[in-house]
Amino acid sequence: MAPANRRCHPLTSEGPGARLNGPMDLFLTLDAGGTSTRAIVHTADGVALGYGVAGGGNPTASGAEAVARELRTATASALGMAHVSPGQVTQALAAMAGSAVSIAGVEEGLETLGVRAPLQLGSDLEAIFASGTASLDGVALVSGTGAAAVVVQGGTTTARSDGRGWLLGDAGSGYWIARRVIRAVTADLDRRGPRTALTDALLPAAGVVGDRNTDKDVLLDQLVALLYAIPAPGTARFAPLAFDLAGTDHVAARIVDDAGDKLATTVLALHSADRSVPLVAGGSVLFRQEALRTRVAGLLRGSGWSGSMHPVSDGTVGAICMNLRSSGVIVDAAMHPRIVQSLHEIRAPRP
Repeated sequence: MAPANRRCHPLTSEGPGARLNGPMDLFLTLDAGGTSTRAIVHTADGVALGYGVAGGGNPTASGAEAVARELRTATASALGMAHVSPGQVTQALAAMAGSAVSIAGVEEGLETLGVRAPLQLGSDLEAIFASGTASLDGVALVSGTGAAAVVVQGGTTTARSDGRGWLLGDAGSGYWIARRVIRAVTADLDRRGPRTALTDALLPAAGVVGDRNTDKDVLLDQLVALLYAIPAPGTARFAPLAFDLAGTDHVAARIVDDAGDKLATTVLALHSADRSVPLVAGGSVLFRQEALRTRVAGLLRGSGWSGSMHPVSDGTVGAICMNLRSSGVIVDAAMHPRIVQSLHEIRAPRP
């Protein structure tokens, strides 16, 4: 049972990365995404004291052992920057991609660092939503390595669309886009599809030796060997090629448009969603590609969606909000931007 909600009062720390003058209870928040894992040591006011980054933390894509390792690595970096004792961490939460069940070895790994606080697990999709708004009600749409949409009410997911993994769904995700790119290039070389500039971009990006003047079977044999050696979600790295060429290549443009259509369809499949609530758009693909967000927003408006769209880079701010709220802290419209600013400051490159 969470303690009664409480409002926090300013603390006397000197800001991000500062040494504390005395012991205080601290929070450890982890945002484990498919591409990277972020750890933040912070106060009950949401002031970030330490920040660390490690590799991807999606248990479905990477496996439990790798996830435990990356969470431990990111946490060690955050504790080191904060200059605090691990024993001061009394509340810990990880917003996890791909799975909301206990991951073997994670808590044990944190204990080796001296973090004894029980680890709560939260939804990465709820973390994305809470990163974009202080409201407890709305919709989140995510397109990164995977893709999904959720309805959030009272801070909790009440409905979900897609997010079923690269094999079963994730329509409009980085992997989905990259797969379309790869298939278009294969069809071009095999003379089963239209010529596309994606071919000249993908071959060197994938490590293929040769160009269009090389025998097509030589090129395709290399492409098959190279791409099948990459774990399936890892091919999402080729998704940016579609966006790079969408302005000049009709095949690339069609892929991008189709991705937007799929993401809009994923949102509209949430039949219980109030179409006037905020929609937070996150994930590495949706955040970085403004043209994709614009297409999705246009399609949703055309279907009667009136809520504003809030793009976010990741779920780290939201994971902090979730951790604080689970301990009874009220994260309202005044506190939310302070958390955003503190995280921005600690992430900024240091001279």
